[in-house]
Amino acid sequence: MYKKIDFHVHYLTDQYRRFLMDHFGPKPENFKTPDWDIQKQLDCMEENQIVYALLGISSPYFCCGDTEKTIEAVRENNKEISSLLKGYEKRMGYLAALPMPDIRRSLEEIEKSMEEGAKGFTVNTHSDGIYLGNPILDPIMEKWDSLGSIVHIHPTEPSDVPEDVCTDFPIPAMEFFFDTTRTFVNMCLTDVFVRYPNIRFIFSHAGAFVPFLSDRLEVFFKNFTVNKPDLEQALRHVYFDVAGYAEPKQLEVLLNAASEDHILYGSDFPHTAPATVRKNSEALENTGKMSEPLKEKIFLTNGEHLLSSL
Repeated sequence: MYKKIDFHVHYLTDQYRRFLMDHFGPKPENFKTPDWDIQKQLDCMEENQIVYALLGISSPYFCCGDTEKTIEAVRENNKEISSLLKGYEKRMGYLAALPMPDIRRSLEEIEKSMEEGAKGFTVNTHSDGIYLGNPILDPIMEKWDSLGSIVHIHPTEPSDVPEDVCTDFPIPAMEFFFDTTRTFVNMCLTDVFVRYPNIRFIFSHAGAFVPFLSDRLEVFFKNFTVNKPDLEQALRHVYFDVAGYAEPKQLEVLLNAASEDHILYGSDFPHTAPATVRKNSEALENTGKMSEPLKEKIFLTNGEHLLSSL
């Protein structure tokens, strides 16, 4: 079994649980909110030889249409997770949430959460329909760029989903992949990766459909856009985690598209059950698609290099 650093793993503070229940109920996005606490986290890490975990918020994010409630919930969440991880700093760190798309309060929260020990930030693919390539968010991007921040982008329900299609089907099953892909393309089209090269963006779930669509996207970028984004450069610039079901099909495509130095391990615990975390980890450990040195990089050393730069 390989030692691992986990870059896609979630915490659920009491504040976040209350926020979800108040605004989304017990099954946000048709997916039951899982149980989580420090001991469950440590147990998962022990079982899978995870030596360090960088925890962030999942979906839905702190967006409820009420700016003041969102700001208050984010502040309490960040204070709570900072307190919960006291004494566990050698095993776990956290990514702070932000009250996006409120610019001024998000900038204030970046400063506060960094002072409290946050290692970076976790955001959803959009906040109240504002996607990450939207120029409204440029002040936040500028701040992240100046800090060289780690920013983990987690998928969420798209801002508009057709009604009466795939009714009651869990949103994470496919809508998450659509929104991750949409966000990546949106950020390419608005030159986010070029204008803010110091931000270490991490995209979830092996990049969703982006690697699969890369040949097609490249043609359209070159022939139907004004700025003609360099897709190959973007794919090799950002980071991707392999949380979820990267094997048996996604991994091979990702390896052909991304830089092998920018692929990171992710468990997706607790939204992925412990038994499935173990199964997915074993699939990656035992795959014949990667050499032993490459497995070592993806499980451990890529993460060590990324964290050492903080």
